[in-house]
Amino acid sequence: MKLLRKTTFLFFGAVFLFAHLLCFSPFLFAAEIPALQKQIQNGGYALAKNGKILYSANLKTPFIPASTIKLVTSLAALKILGPDFAFHTKLYLDKNQNLIIQGFGDPFLVSEKVAQLTELVAESGLTEIHDIILDDFSFALDSSPDGSAASKNPYDANNSALAVNFNSLPLHVYRGARIQSPESQTPFIPLMGYVGSQLTSGYHRVNVDAFPQEGTLSNSLRYSGELFQAFLEIEGIRIKGTLKHGQVPANAQVLIDFKASESVSELVKSCLLSSNNFMANQLYLALGVKRFGLPATWKKSRNVMNDFISQELKLTSQQITIVEGSGISTKNRTTPEALITVLEHFRPHASLIPIKYGTRMKSGTLNQTGVFCYAGYIPDGKSSRSFVILLNQKRNRRDQILKALYQQ
Repeated sequence: MKLLRKTTFLFFGAVFLFAHLLCFSPFLFAAEIPALQKQIQNGGYALAKNGKILYSANLKTPFIPASTIKLVTSLAALKILGPDFAFHTKLYLDKNQNLIIQGFGDPFLVSEKVAQLTELVAESGLTEIHDIILDDFSFALDSSPDGSAASKNPYDANNSALAVNFNSLPLHVYRGARIQSPESQTPFIPLMGYVGSQLTSGYHRVNVDAFPQEGTLSNSLRYSGELFQAFLEIEGIRIKGTLKHGQVPANAQVLIDFKASESVSELVKSCLLSSNNFMANQLYLALGVKRFGLPATWKKSRNVMNDFISQELKLTSQQITIVEGSGISTKNRTTPEALITVLEHFRPHASLIPIKYGTRMKSGTLNQTGVFCYAGYIPDGKSSRSFVILLNQKRNRRDQILKALYQQ
């Protein structure tokens, strides 16, 4: 009888323990989908409901995430900078009638915004200036983003405190060496002629810093300066001097303190939709400034991101490693489990993630290194399920895996 009671006690104790583990250990009993085993040579996936993993493979193995890491950068920007934060650009006038343009890393300093700024200069009553001085000293970057190949492709564009149009130059090269701006909002500038002379005929959008520098200004600063100069001249403002690189002098007076109309929420939505590496890293660099002050550096932002990952997300560096914020670096790593955690924190901002195949998700691709990833939310009635697909292999099977996760 005692033996029976002891056996019964052990049996129900085991049942209770099993039920307890089911409720409180969501990663322990996640099942692998057998049909997907042949699709994966080096990768992992996870499907979760309310943060609990339902199906997974290689859940705790770190992989290169490519642009899905922009979800982490975006989440950090929303949390640390705040969804309503906006960037500033300042214009000064010194005693020598020089116009100084001081950038603070606005990721969306596009032609239309430069036109707005120069209209405000004209409205101030200014009709003539001497030099245009370009101040980008609020960034002190010792290198390009890790992973950038310095190619002509816009996704390799360098970051800067004062960069226009994402540091990518649009131009149309015609046969016979005629070169024009292909955009109505962007006037022709001399830099287009210089860069276009090195390209074949056709439409191009190129990383300006991929071409040899002429003179004392980097191509990036030259681009900014020439664009401002063109719009100032359109406003009827005469420029007597030249473009120069320098800092705001002590005697300069603030002419315009321009607050961007785009909030961080809007910038995140645009960045995730276009998968713009330049924008992602401008936001990433702003994190370091928020915590440690100017100038922006890669090191400051890495420290802030590491703190965010450990303190806010409760994850370790073995689960997520971020050396830059866009996903262009092959040194970035995340596990499927960690990215599920990111998605659960991102839920209040899920509407900022673009829709593909009827699903809110961010893709990530590095073709040359065999990286094919998805991360987002699969619709499930009125709710949704978080999913992650991280493939580091030659065969791109992320669509087939996504279809299988849908069927679950």
